[in-house]
Amino acid sequence: MEPRSWILILAAWLLIVGQASCESSTHGDTGSDSDSDGDTDSDSDSDSDSDSDGPPGDLAGVVQSAAGFPISGALVYVTNGDGEQIPDEAYCYTCDDMTDKKWTLSQADGSWSIANVPEGERNLVTRKGFFQRQRSIEVVANQVNQIPVDKTTLPGENSSDNLDQIPNYAVVLNTYDKPEDMLAKMGLADLDTSGHMQPGTEQFHMYNDAESLSSAVGSESDLFASQAALNHYHMIFFPCASTAHNVPMIQEYVSAGGKLYSSCWASSWVENPYPDIVAFAGIDSEHPGDIGPWDSHGKIEDQEMRDWLAEVAPAENLDNYPFFGGWILINSLSSSSYNDHGVLDDGEIGGPVIPTTWVTDVQAHPGAPLTLTFPYDCGKVFFSTYQVVESSPSPEIRAQEWVLIYLFYEVGVCEGDYEVPE
Repeated sequence: MEPRSWILILAAWLLIVGQASCESSTHGDTGSDSDSDGDTDSDSDSDSDSDSDGPPGDLAGVVQSAAGFPISGALVYVTNGDGEQIPDEAYCYTCDDMTDKKWTLSQADGSWSIANVPEGERNLVTRKGFFQRQRSIEVVANQVNQIPVDKTTLPGENSSDNLDQIPNYAVVLNTYDKPEDMLAKMGLADLDTSGHMQPGTEQFHMYNDAESLSSAVGSESDLFASQAALNHYHMIFFPCASTAHNVPMIQEYVSAGGKLYSSCWASSWVENPYPDIVAFAGIDSEHPGDIGPWDSHGKIEDQEMRDWLAEVAPAENLDNYPFFGGWILINSLSSSSYNDHGVLDDGEIGGPVIPTTWVTDVQAHPGAPLTLTFPYDCGKVFFSTYQVVESSPSPEIRAQEWVLIYLFYEVGVCEGDYEVPE
């Protein structure tokens, strides 16, 4: 055969091999095209959340509440499809699996940024506890995309399409203490000029007890009509002077993932269901720990709370922080009670129940806890020795109210820790 013929045959063979290799590299992508992060979100997209459809861009924005103040520690992440829906009842909330997702947590001032997000239309999910907003965004490559703040503002009401979700809150009404006013300051109702919630504007349920309002959904007995009625709520507020009852129902509610808040004279909601965790002063009675009225100052113990308070209440001394309307004294806390009902570092249930002291008294009763939380199975209990709102209302958010607002959001977050990407 002539040399020229050999050259032509060799060239044809190389062309065939090259085409086969090209087709293999185009259609042989072994990366998953479904949401492989292991969570239960309803991603119906055909591409993985980590797949790149084009050159990336960066995202930046701010998370704020419906009332306009910054939210720290909010989870912000990008998906190609819908994010996970929040169940409409108390439930065990372990941290969402962020594997293969672009995500971050907001800073103390609410700011956040995510780098290298593939260009194109994406779904942006913003979540803090039981508050969640989802919005569509367009990522432009090779630039920092400033996300409008309304797309990452935690909602003040539910939307019919479930893109905005807020907690199912229940408030027992009382004349001495008004958590409903606090929820209004979080943007869940309107405030009148004096600082009280305007009945009929609330995005939560109220139950008449020592006080009655026309917009309440029923009496306190209706709240305890059944376990299902109780478990409908993500968090229940028992204000000062409310007295614990139906203890087995409360225990089941908390174990199922419910959050329980009580303040001041409502200390029996802590003592009766969980008597081995908090040692109240004096003889336990209708209002365990009652020593009469007192005002004091405390030290903010948690660093992330300190960072946030420095943003929203910069004039306050975080080592000598004012608290008013105290009535209850706590002698000590136990960190060795109810073994196998606590929460381990990975968010799984196990070990003893270990309470967290968020604020410690430095004046009236030095060393005594002023504000505490503790987990129990899937739920959490939150208690303040002082009232939610002092005897006189105010349309402004006062110092101790900032502490409580921080925790109203924080007690709803998942158990376990996110490892923020570098």
